[in-house]
Amino acid sequence: MHNRQMLLDKLGKFTQGYRDRVAIVTGGSGLGKSWVLEQIGQRLDGHPHRLIRSGKHDSAWPLSGLLSFISAVPLKLSPAVSGLFPDSTDSVVDRYRIAMALLPELTEKIEPDTVFLIDDLDFMDPDSQRILGFLASRLQGNRVSFIATITSATAPEPFDVFQRFQLEIVDSLTLKQMAIEESVIELQESVAEILVCFARGNPGTLLEHVRSLSDAQKSNREPLTLPYHARIESSSTLRALESRFTSTQITALKHIAIGPVLPYNVALEIPDVSEHDLRELVNAGVVRFSQELLNLPNALMRSHLFWGIGSLQRRQMHQLIAEAANSIELKLFHQSRVDDSQIPSRQLIRSAVSLVDAGYIHAAIEVVEWTLTHLDNENPAPELLLFIQQLMRSAHLGIAWRYIKYLDGFNLASDEKLMLLNQEVELRVLEGSTIPTSSIHNAVEEHQANNLALSANLMSMSALALCLDGKLDEAHTDLQHARRLFSEAKSAPGPRFQHAQVLHDSYTGNQASVMSIYQSVIQRKAADVNGITFLTVASALSRLGYHEQARTALLPLLNGTSTEVVYQSLGLLYEAQFAITAHEVPRALRAVERWNASSGVDLMRPLPCIINAWYWIMKDRADKAGPVLDALRPFVIGQLPSIYSTLVTELQGLQALMGARFDEAVTYFQQAQLAHGEIVSIHYVETCVNLIEALSCAHHVQEAANEFRATQSLMARISGRHAKMLILRAQAIALPGDISRARFQALLDMWQPSDGQLELARIHHCFGTRLGTAGRIEQSIEQLAIARTIYRNIGALGWAQRVESQLSSVNASTANTAEDSYFKMLSTDEAQVVAMVRKGMTNKDIAEELFITVSAVEARLTRLFRKTGTRNRQQLSAHFASGSN
Repeated sequence: MHNRQMLLDKLGKFTQGYRDRVAIVTGGSGLGKSWVLEQIGQRLDGHPHRLIRSGKHDSAWPLSGLLSFISAVPLKLSPAVSGLFPDSTDSVVDRYRIAMALLPELTEKIEPDTVFLIDDLDFMDPDSQRILGFLASRLQGNRVSFIATITSATAPEPFDVFQRFQLEIVDSLTLKQMAIEESVIELQESVAEILVCFARGNPGTLLEHVRSLSDAQKSNREPLTLPYHARIESSSTLRALESRFTSTQITALKHIAIGPVLPYNVALEIPDVSEHDLRELVNAGVVRFSQELLNLPNALMRSHLFWGIGSLQRRQMHQLIAEAANSIELKLFHQSRVDDSQIPSRQLIRSAVSLVDAGYIHAAIEVVEWTLTHLDNENPAPELLLFIQQLMRSAHLGIAWRYIKYLDGFNLASDEKLMLLNQEVELRVLEGSTIPTSSIHNAVEEHQANNLALSANLMSMSALALCLDGKLDEAHTDLQHARRLFSEAKSAPGPRFQHAQVLHDSYTGNQASVMSIYQSVIQRKAADVNGITFLTVASALSRLGYHEQARTALLPLLNGTSTEVVYQSLGLLYEAQFAITAHEVPRALRAVERWNASSGVDLMRPLPCIINAWYWIMKDRADKAGPVLDALRPFVIGQLPSIYSTLVTELQGLQALMGARFDEAVTYFQQAQLAHGEIVSIHYVETCVNLIEALSCAHHVQEAANEFRATQSLMARISGRHAKMLILRAQAIALPGDISRARFQALLDMWQPSDGQLELARIHHCFGTRLGTAGRIEQSIEQLAIARTIYRNIGALGWAQRVESQLSSVNASTANTAEDSYFKMLSTDEAQVVAMVRKGMTNKDIAEELFITVSAVEARLTRLFRKTGTRNRQQLSAHFASGSN
């Protein structure tokens, strides 16, 4: 709820000396306006403040809102003021005289710095609004503050001249945590997911729904009553509707409210309701219109409408809709509401599956929950299994969990048990949580005789889990078992078998097999390839260092070829992870931002947190990275597959290394090194090199050399240019004296653009650090300054700040010679070109000045870009200007 905390901080300033001490908070019903005022009141604590809530009848009686304000002061009216108040409901109110008479009495009575919190200001009577607006303006001179909330988009006069703050919807993760915390008894996480789904970002709606659930309905074994029965007396949104819309439009709203969705053509059949009425409701944003269906997005408003209709009248409405609806799904639902004994439960659940396919998840859940209350002796397992599958494909994992747990208590047939376990394990894979391999083995042993294909798929996912935990021999055994079962079933191996096989091949270094599968996949039509396969192949290629091929394999998901939302979302997540793995910092930063801007489904935990921790570390935002890493630390202790805990530990080491906490970094990198176990990959090489660097920076020179000697042969198993460059950098760090410096210089000469800008910066950085420890200050400054420039250019601000700290520690008089030392690294010809570039001369101008060709100028610029780690003339000029900073 970060945006609300920021809002509270801003509103607090209106009570602490702002010239303008009046603020208006706007937002629809359920967004938590009352909560905001309550929080401000708590923050004010002993500070004088008054809370005024507008009652539902405040707009019906003249000056009732003003009287509420006067009562809160409290102020006993003098005869001169009370005599001005109207003596009947139809009397004319002299607003100006009342306001002018009240002002001196309030000025005398209200102590300075008092804060008035007015809830639902726009539901007061208009005369009270005008008088209070006048008083709010005048009382600011007495240091009196007003913070008011309104539901409508337009503030009442004269409050419309004051600053407004819009309440935004709350993200789903925050809402879910709020539901769990606010529940009186333990609330199942999957039930909280449904609450969040229906709240649609409104915290007020969510809390009302939490309160409306009975204790029995808070477990996964009891159906939920949808729509929820709101417990508050009325909603401000409904009061607004009654004043904004006609009686026929209210009738239309009631018909829309009795079902999750209503076909537009059926709405036109409602007596006395016109097309104009419906259009007005849609234009006002009260009703949503999509795919020829109408629905009410405000769940709290729908609840009040639904339960405000008598049961007999509701039944008549359901009958009307059932007779007019063309959709078999909705016809069945409304008919079941008229007489639930006529409609088989299985038919209703199958209709819910169709609603998920159409994107109406709220409607689908409501149909299923209604069905579960009328099961009698029916077994809904086959249809619920299909419903669970559709929920997972649409990335509603938490809700899918509810129905998995619900079915778990049924007396299921053998094949149904295996199907349910398949879905549970599949969901765990998508979530990124631990896969129960022992449960899989037990189930397969019991049921494999009659369910070969299902058992084979389960064994595939067991192999997948074992690979992720680094248990490659056990994974190989399970893969052989799965292959045998698929063969006996005369069935082709499924996507998860291929997933486990390719993952196993990537961990064991079987590059030929992975590349063969990659070639096979890209030659097929994208529509014919399962989304799992794209992710699998891309992951294996990235792990083996084939980063361009990994991007190619991922493109069909990023381009929307896969129709399953869950794989489209995973494509965005993996794009970020692959870019981080490839050390393409600018692309990775953009990819993380794209993921965060997406729907943010809870997939592959804790990978979203890992990529965000990396993002904030690169951005040099310790205030952001710290909380994310703190939240990740529990995952390191055996709660998740080792592949993720290793990533978390590695990130903690990188943050410590950037923060110059070298001994702490050593500890983290040693832990990550152990976590790799028997898997020697490019990630293992990176961990070893980081460990050697941390040891060297901590002045454990001999330990760094020993570490290189101990791991050199293991690291050498990994082929490829990236691994070679990393190993050579580790060797340069570990070697002593002039030999080390010669190796660093050789590394710089070897570097190619395909090696990446981050690797170039790390070489310069490590070289500069080594030169500094050898007392070669000017040369050290040269290398560190180049590293800083490259880090800044690619957006690696965390590393740039680390170099900045190193440069700042150099003696000031020595640092002042940095710009000169920048130029010492250049030849005479190169220095001339740099000087002319800094003057803004074009390539043609430089060629004429030096009596050379334009091509020769371009060649010199190319060498300069490579030597300095810059990409264009602007960066080159800034690079040599930065020496004086």
